[in-house]
Amino acid sequence: MALLKRANGEAAGQIIELKQERTVIGRSPEHCQIILDPNGVSRRHAEIYRSGADYFIADLNSRNQTRVNNVKLLPGNDHLLAPGDRINICDVEFLYYPKLPIESAARDADVVIVAEGDAADVPHLHTLDASRSSAMAAMVKPELKLKAIIEISRNLSTELRIDKVAPRILDSLMESFPQAERLFLILVDPDTKRLIRKAFRCRPGRRSSFSSTVPADEAQVSISRSIVNQVLVQKKGVLSQDASMDKNLPTSASIADLKIRSVMCVPLLTPDGQALGILQLDTSDRKQFGNDDLEVLTAVASQAAIAIQNAELHEKSLERERLDRDLKIAEQVQKRFLPQSVPEIPGYEFFAHYEPTYEVGGDYYDFVPLPGNRYAVAVGDVSGKGVAAALMMAKFSGDTRYCILTENSPGEAARELNSLLFAAGIDEKFITLSLSVLDVETRTLSLSSAGHPAILIRRASGRVEEVGEDIAGFPLGIIPGTEYQHTEVSLEPGDVAVVYSDGVTDGRNTREEIYHTKEHPRLSKRLRETTGGPDVVGRAILQDIREYTAGHAQVDDITLVCFGPVSRPAGR
Repeated sequence: MALLKRANGEAAGQIIELKQERTVIGRSPEHCQIILDPNGVSRRHAEIYRSGADYFIADLNSRNQTRVNNVKLLPGNDHLLAPGDRINICDVEFLYYPKLPIESAARDADVVIVAEGDAADVPHLHTLDASRSSAMAAMVKPELKLKAIIEISRNLSTELRIDKVAPRILDSLMESFPQAERLFLILVDPDTKRLIRKAFRCRPGRRSSFSSTVPADEAQVSISRSIVNQVLVQKKGVLSQDASMDKNLPTSASIADLKIRSVMCVPLLTPDGQALGILQLDTSDRKQFGNDDLEVLTAVASQAAIAIQNAELHEKSLERERLDRDLKIAEQVQKRFLPQSVPEIPGYEFFAHYEPTYEVGGDYYDFVPLPGNRYAVAVGDVSGKGVAAALMMAKFSGDTRYCILTENSPGEAARELNSLLFAAGIDEKFITLSLSVLDVETRTLSLSSAGHPAILIRRASGRVEEVGEDIAGFPLGIIPGTEYQHTEVSLEPGDVAVVYSDGVTDGRNTREEIYHTKEHPRLSKRLRETTGGPDVVGRAILQDIREYTAGHAQVDDITLVCFGPVSRPAGR
């Protein structure tokens, strides 16, 4: 069967069997069978396919092209592969062979062992620098090495789930190492640094003469942490032909308790030198592992580390897809908590805009019809952003409607909302709130504020007023039992009230300068310069913010509500 051999880099010597009809090479774990990560590799870079007994390579319109024998391969001009052809994808080079090459020159080569001490003085323990495994493994019994690696490749080539990859690795090793009684694949959790056993195999009939303090079923899957820690720290494989007598192994009661006789333990090193975990094989019988076995296991570990890393990348990609789907659904659900349209009140015009920083956000606004031809206008801002703030907002939206409908004034409603927030027992979260009630007949606006930015009113004359700053209380959830005041202001035809969250004022330009401050009140300036009703004013403000913040990421959720009486009913 045809195969590729990696010719350069840390993974030099890696054998990849071309057992599928089509093998795609590229960055995407979802679409490719051979996954590469160097800069410049396209998601689907090239493809090797079989036609009868021949193999061809095709470039898949890659950005940086594919080279065969240093000649650019044009899309649509597929190349018939010949033995020894060199395939270059960016900085990665492969050699193509129609069948397994025999490296007879390396068959009788000396084995290079990197010892921690004088090998003559330490006959039982040898350590191997796993970062050199690809080059060194080609020097020892190539037929055995290649058989084991190809078997690993065959078992792993179509599997991208870590819980499936790990057992298959051990199943292949059981066939390659008949003297091994127990086989472990252990990974290091990248966050907690804990050791996690991902796969274990034990041959039937293994003697279970373990310490009486350790149950047999536990002892069967126990492992010497001291050996594992040494291998992970030094990133070198160890081989002991008699662990109980080996002075160069860490002193550990578990070695004696587990009756370990001969043991091999090697790190799972990625091409960039990251230790993902270990492979360990041991036996309690007189069967021993040799230097050649350590070489082969180290080479297999190098191949297995790549397979495990690819599986982890694939699982992260799937997890990200699931998260994206969940966030999309959460975004749709959150939008249902917000008004689906603005109020249509004769003689008035309304405008509303909501733009979260992420898929979901913590801002909130609502219009609530009240008895007596009145409308409540609420704009809130939960501390923080993202999912946690959105969940708070969802609860708060229902509480706000309840309090507005049951209390006599905006101040009383804010007081009751503060009590409900404390009763919920949610720590380290607070909410700013602007709550006002518009009397449609009298054109009077009664408003209260819980730590929210003051309402701006642009009068028909162009003058801009700040309303509510002097009566603003603490944000909800800061101090229990807080009383909130309210004030009233009249709105005349042509006046526009502007309620907003701090995502409007906190926008930044590329020089990290804030959009609206007391020293530079750009929002007030835009209001003075804009003539027209609430819809015109709202769109002008958003356009001004977009132009000011161009080139800088949005820093907070943006909510903007504008409303006011017009000289004639809206729509006429």
